[in-house]
Amino acid sequence: MASDQIKGNQNQVWRIRPSVQHPIILDFKTDLNVKRLIPILFVGAILAGWSLPQRQADWNEVDAIFQAKCVSCHAGEEAARGLRLDSWENLVLGSDFGEAIIAYDADNSLVIELATKFSEGSHPEELGEAALTEEEIAVLRDWIDSGAPSSDGEIPFSNPDDPRLYVANQGAGMVAVIDMNTNQVARMVNLMDLGFSEFSMPHHIAVEEDGSFWYVSLIMDNKILKFTRDNELVGQVDAVRPGLLALDPVGPWLYGGRSMMSVSPPESVVQIDRETMESEEIGLLMPRPHALLTNHDGSEVYISSLAQNRVATYHDETGDLVFDDVEGDRPHVFIHFTISPDGKTMVGTSEVTSNAFVFDLESSEGIALVDTIGVLRAPWHPIYTADGKWVVFGNNWTNTITILDMEKRAIAKVIEGVEGLAQPHGSAASPDGRYVYISQRNLAMPDGHSKEDHVYHARYDFGDNAHVGTVVVLDMESMEIVKVIETEEYASGMGAAVIRNR
Repeated sequence: MASDQIKGNQNQVWRIRPSVQHPIILDFKTDLNVKRLIPILFVGAILAGWSLPQRQADWNEVDAIFQAKCVSCHAGEEAARGLRLDSWENLVLGSDFGEAIIAYDADNSLVIELATKFSEGSHPEELGEAALTEEEIAVLRDWIDSGAPSSDGEIPFSNPDDPRLYVANQGAGMVAVIDMNTNQVARMVNLMDLGFSEFSMPHHIAVEEDGSFWYVSLIMDNKILKFTRDNELVGQVDAVRPGLLALDPVGPWLYGGRSMMSVSPPESVVQIDRETMESEEIGLLMPRPHALLTNHDGSEVYISSLAQNRVATYHDETGDLVFDDVEGDRPHVFIHFTISPDGKTMVGTSEVTSNAFVFDLESSEGIALVDTIGVLRAPWHPIYTADGKWVVFGNNWTNTITILDMEKRAIAKVIEGVEGLAQPHGSAASPDGRYVYISQRNLAMPDGHSKEDHVYHARYDFGDNAHVGTVVVLDMESMEIVKVIETEEYASGMGAAVIRNR
């Protein structure tokens, strides 16, 4: 419904336009009875569904609040926790630990949470400084929810060329979008706002090579969703307990496996046409299909079973399936695969037997197991670095990260005892190969499952974030964790655009 902007003083004519043909004109220069009628008409307009203008704070108002209440500590090179609030540009850069604001999401922005939820008292009042008033907090909320624009209207992290990492927060029904240039959360996608359930359990994410679209599996809502880069939902398909996702980098297909949470899922994987979002099942005659990945030209899809020591190769052109058995006296429980940048080698991890299996993808007899590397308990999602030198994965049961030297096919380093390691799960790498990202569930676990002394404690106690999920950032030059990014509960699978060598 179109509506004129309503503003002015007693000498102006205000208009509400339920239609172009029949405008309602209210003249404030008429008698008192008409003036008394104005509030009644406004209420009636709202009840009738007519839109009234929403207030939108601008950067100048926000800056005035920061200048009055914040810059005494948050300005200059010595700003507290590295957070500078003396300009829009510095605010967007965040602090030493992460973002201060998330555009369009005031509720999950740190500056609002510190002012309204901090257990030690409203910040900065708990430091003996003047508290933000309700009116000031409202201004900040309005500004953030409108996109946190600069005085020139620029929205943070809106450059379409910036690389993004998508993190499924399985316990919160949300997806965190991380800017990989600054390693901070740039957006939050709340699936409940889109009509999905509180317990939808977003699990894994796949991203188009050019970053134009991304896809997420919802375990409990039995859906696979398609989003634009601007986080607009544009498609969805039904899929029983979907788990891992794999993109065909050449053809139109998206493949979906089954979640580990499903004890008896269909013995098939889902094949989806990404253009039409129509799907069909590929029967496998193999129980509990879980790990899956396509090769670099999309001609083959590799699928493993949680219940059998078997890897299936699906040939897209012919529809043929070839099965290769992996020796073992008990189920290995394959978790996931990663393929080298040159496409010649695949590494798969196994939860129960704690191995990294190395497969030759150029064998004349299909895939061939060429090496088995024993590692710490429960290696989870592996990832090759862009140079092909390293494979990195978290060990879910030991709260560690393992780095494999793929030239020597041996463990190069195990990272342990570092804050932020708490049930590692997913993995991803930056396009330039500088960073590897490992998500952390950080759940309350039973004795014996993972080291309790390494459960991560949130930087700030907001009363509802005791088990906040995280993503640790591993610098591959130093092979050290350089940052812990807090997201939402149960950070699980991740996805980022990857440029493959073909």
